[in-house]
Order: sequence, then C-alpha cells, then structure tokens
Amino acid sequence: MFWIIRILKLKIITVSKITTLIVVIFVFVCIYTNLSLKHNLVEQDKSISTTLIIYPDEIKKTKQGYYGIFKSTEGNKKYLAFGNDKRLLNRSTACEIEVDGKITQIDGPRNFNQFDSSSYYKSLGVMNKLAINRIKSFKSSHGNKIIEWLHYFRKQMMDFADQLPNPLDVYTKSLFLGSMDSSFNDELTGVKTLGLIHLFSISGLHVFYIVSLLSMILKRLKITKETRLVITCLFLPTYFIIAGSSVGLLRSILSVEIGMIFSLFKRNITSLDIYSITLMVNLFLQPMMLTQFGSQLSYALAFALIYTSGMSTIKQTIMMNLVSLPFVIYKLYEWHMLTMFANYLVIPIFSIVVMPSILIALVTYPLTKIIAGFVAMGLKLFDNGLNLVGNLPGEIVFGKPNILVTTCIFVVTLLVLDNYKSKKTLLLILLYVGSFIWIHYPIQGEVSFFDVGQGDNILVRTPFNTSITVIDTGGKINFNDQNTIHYQAPKTSINYLKSIGISHIDNLVFTHQDFDHTGDAGAFLSELHVKRLIVGSGMQNNKQLMDRIKKDMKRTKMQLVLAGQHVSDFPFYIYHPFKPGPGSNDDSIVLGTTMNNKKWLFMGDLPSSGELDILNKYKNLKADYLKLGHHGSKNSSSNQFLKSIHPKMAIISAGRNNRYHHPNVETLDRIKLNHIGYLNTQNQGMISYRYGLLGSHWITELQGEVQ
Repeated sequence: MFWIIRILKLKIITVSKITTLIVVIFVFVCIYTNLSLKHNLVEQDKSISTTLIIYPDEIKKTKQGYYGIFKSTEGNKKYLAFGNDKRLLNRSTACEIEVDGKITQIDGPRNFNQFDSSSYYKSLGVMNKLAINRIKSFKSSHGNKIIEWLHYFRKQMMDFADQLPNPLDVYTKSLFLGSMDSSFNDELTGVKTLGLIHLFSISGLHVFYIVSLLSMILKRLKITKETRLVITCLFLPTYFIIAGSSVGLLRSILSVEIGMIFSLFKRNITSLDIYSITLMVNLFLQPMMLTQFGSQLSYALAFALIYTSGMSTIKQTIMMNLVSLPFVIYKLYEWHMLTMFANYLVIPIFSIVVMPSILIALVTYPLTKIIAGFVAMGLKLFDNGLNLVGNLPGEIVFGKPNILVTTCIFVVTLLVLDNYKSKKTLLLILLYVGSFIWIHYPIQGEVSFFDVGQGDNILVRTPFNTSITVIDTGGKINFNDQNTIHYQAPKTSINYLKSIGISHIDNLVFTHQDFDHTGDAGAFLSELHVKRLIVGSGMQNNKQLMDRIKKDMKRTKMQLVLAGQHVSDFPFYIYHPFKPGPGSNDDSIVLGTTMNNKKWLFMGDLPSSGELDILNKYKNLKADYLKLGHHGSKNSSSNQFLKSIHPKMAIISAGRNNRYHHPNVETLDRIKLNHIGYLNTQNQGMISYRYGLLGSHWITELQGEVQ
C-alpha cells in the first residue's frame, strides 16, 4: 500500500503506466512459476528412470554417500537427489547419468517453528527428492560447454582450497566459492554467535575485492576504462557460477553490473536507483527469492547501508544492526548483546586486513607456502578471538515474535533510521520490551510431544513459565557410525524451546537410559541451562550414560528418585520405579501430574508387568491423558491397564517406518476396544495441548487443531 501511495503521489502518468505494465508482467511470471512448480510436484511416491546432469562441484559428500540438486534432461526438472554410489564422488567433469530411483515429496517441518526445508527448496525450484537406487550408465554431458567449464574450474578451485592450511581453506571456500560445509560451522562458531555471517554470504564484500583486483590488473595492462567496464561486466556472471550462485551473491553482482552499465553509457544513477533496479531484476529472475532469510537480510542491510552512508561509523553500525535485528530474532530467535560491538570492531579488520591477506595467500600459494602458513596462523588467532568473545555472557534468547509485531518493528526501525531523535525510538523500545515480556511470560501453559522420530521428547510448562520440565531428549542412533553422535534436538525441540523464549529448563527427566530417550542429552545440557537432572535411583551407576553427559553437567545438579518420593519444585508425582536399577525399560520413571484440572500420566518405556505393579500399588489411579509406554509396543499398554486408567486420549510417540513397527497393531486394537482416542507423532507430527485463561485445545503441526 505504501508503494502504491508513493507512485500515485508522484503524479507522473508515464511512471504509473510503466509501473503498471511491470507489475502485470511480474504477476504473470509468478503465476507461471507457481504452476510449473505445482506441475512438477509428485502426489505420491513412485519409481522412475531418468537422466540427470551432474556438475562435479555440486556433489556434496556425506558419510553414507552423496547428495545434491541435480537437473533432469527430461523437462528440466530439478531433484534433491541422494545415493551411495562412490563412483560419482570421483567425477571432475560434467556428465549425464542414467539412474533408477524413487521420487517423493520433500518433507515439510514436523515440529512447530522448525526449519521448513520444503519451502526452502521450493524457492530454488526443487519440489521432489530422488533416492537413487542404481546408476545404470555414465556418459559425457551435451550441455553448455562454457557453463560446464566454469563448474569444472570451481571444482578444481575447491580441490585447491582443500590443500590450504586450516582455517585458510575454510575461509577460501566460504568467501570465494560459496561452499559452507560442516567445517565452517565447527571452525567459525563465534562468527555465527556474533551475527557476522553476513560477511561470508550476503554482504558482497568479496565481490568488491574481486572487482577491485580485476580492475587493478586491467589497469596495469593499460586497458581503457570503457574496455575494463565491459570485461568486468562479462566476468561477473562467470564469477556468479564459480562462487556458488547464492541469492546474496546475485544481489551484489547485479548491483555492480547495473552501476557499471550506467557508467558505460555515461549516465548518472543514485545508489537507491541501483538498489531498486537490482531488486526488480532479481524478483523477475527468482520470484521466490524473498522467502529466503539470506535474501531478506541481504536486501534489508543493503537498503540500510544507503541511508546510513552519511553517518559516523558508530551510528552506522548501530543502525545496521537495528535493521537486521527483526529478521534475526524472527528466524533465529536469539541475539548476542556484543553483536554491535563485534560488527563495529570486526568489519574494518575484515575489510582492511583479512580479505587482502587471504587474496595474497591464494595468489602466492603456488609459488611459496610460507605466506599461506602465516595467514592461516593469523586467521586462527582471529577465529579464537571471535570464539572467545562469542562465549562471553550476553546471548539473549528472545523468542519468535508474531509476524505482525515483527513487521511493525521493522517499519518503526525504518522510521528511526530516518530520524533516530524522534519519539519513534521510544516506540521501538516499547515494541521490543513488550514482545519480550509476552513471549517469556505466556498466559498459557502447554504439554507438547515433539516428533523426534523413534524416541520420546516431551515439554511440560505452566503459564508464565513458572515451571519448565522436559521429559527425555530423544536421540537417533546412527547404525552406520555408532561412535559419532549427531544431535537432532537443536533442529527440533531445542529450536522450538528457543522460539518460545526458553533458555533454561528447571527439570530434565531421563525416564531410563535408552538412546532414543537420552541420546540428545548433550545438546540440552550444553545449549540450555538445565538446573536439575532427574533420573531413577541406580542410573547414576550406568557408566555408558554418565560418560556421555559428565562433561556437560557443570551447571546441573543430579537428583535420584524412586516411587512416592517428593521432590521440591517438581510438579509431578512419581509412580515408578519402586527400587533402584540400571535404567532399563523395567526401571522407567512414570510421572503423573494435574494441569488445567486434567490428569496426565507419562509411562516412559515401562512394559506391562510394570503397569500391573503400579495398578496394585495405586488402585484408584486414573488419567485423562496418557502417554503410551514404549511407543505403542505390544508389550506395553495392556488391556487391564487401559481399562483401569481409562483415559480420554492416548498419545503415541513413534518414528515413521520404524524398524520395530511401532505402534503395534495389537496395541491400537486395544485402544479402540476401550474407546480411547489417540494421536500419533507419525501421522500428526508434533502434538501440543495448550491451556490457559482463554480455554484449552489440542493442536498438531501437520493437521492443525484437533477437535
């Protein structure tokens, strides 16, 4: 609406006509793009044989094999393909492979506020994933030879970067080749924590240095200014492919290209005009690009840079951080108080020292490795300094504001950008403070069952967050590499906790020692402040479990419990275990509580024999809502137990297509026989019961509100 008012206020008929024409064309482009994507989406799983075009630099290596976005020769469809044929990893040139495989839809999020990979890949034009079962043949590619050569060159550069000393290799691949693998996350933790990731992916700083270096070389060769501009304009699209073709990079290259084209024709153009034309061209080329966080942040920061160019460095740093903050907290939920200080201090160092040093090291490496070694040492010190600052206190888990509130914050921020001495600054502060209080002191409580695959992970919190308890952590066993633990909680349950403003847990309960209940304990203990760990008496002697968590237990007290024991500030009654044990299924902690006048019972993995022991001791035990034992196994949830407890609703936490075939058909039959409704994370994804002053309801990630 602001844009329409702005156009009408100009009162220039020509501008209105041209704008209308561009908008109409853009709408048709969007409709065509959307229809094409819908046409490519498979409704159900199916087996296919197809031919894929493979560029060697786009093959991502995993422990099991490979994956990547590959285009089919049939209809130019893109697939997120994966397989385990090692022959593909040895390719250095483009090729076409004929494959047999199975295509399925790319999964959407199965937990609230989880990263939506289906939307992300849709923005890249990818709707389906392809599991490659067999590569039938390799043959030479018949595509564009120039593009093939550029991908070949990028592959050679990536191999060259792998030879460089650490962390020079990581910097080279991330800055100049657009490749950010696991080594980037492991090496540059301080960069992520302090919000400096924009230096690597969206700022366009590397484009500036590449253009400057090329211009300097051409100038030394006595080439005229006009010819230099033409050569640079032709070079930048090739560098776009070499540098990984990211959305942030596209903005930077388009901006430089547009500025140079106007300069070539000796026409003056303002920074704002360049920005606007870049945005329009980018939208026509990639209509869905603004759905990506990196693209949003890139354009927001570029816009802020234009309007803060006349400010002092300190004011500009503050304003740039204020503009990016709404995007950061809405997408990442947390922010470090030292981010502004880090940006103020690091950006000049990065621009004046780090980037030139890396370029010098790369250019001289074929001649001498000494300079690269010194630069690598300097980068290591630089990383250690950033990691040290990033580990200092000051990280704020803000939570995810409402989208309308986030929009208001961003609009007010832009108004503050125009005049930071006005009353709008106070309004901006009130919006942030109000959002923080609303998120951190919610008027409703919840009981949520995360979809962590085959495992248990449950959140129980009361209104205003007066008590926060997590029962089990989930955990996925990697049968191919059991010595390496890959935590999934940071992407699922911990991610959700941070999105609702939770940075601490009052009580973390291990119902028993199984990996699918405690495997992600390390992630919870290290990323969140866990005040107390509650385990069944005897589990402290389980060496395997204790060895896994002891390094992260510095801030956490351990509480051993048995049935009937009262634990202060723990809003649950303990019904099991009756005696100490090593933490097997038979020793599972069983918890009961009352919330919103509803009785709850959480059974861990307790088998039927334990259920009968509980019934014998607590003869009048009832529950409105029951978390079934052992993921719906036939050895739990006996008919006698269900009939005695007689819940209204049962909740099953089990993985899709799990190897144990949970929930068992016999268990489901017993549930139906006793007229008990049930919800299953396999079908509904994350399951949440919300209650408070405005009433109560069940809501699931995949199917919405449950009646």
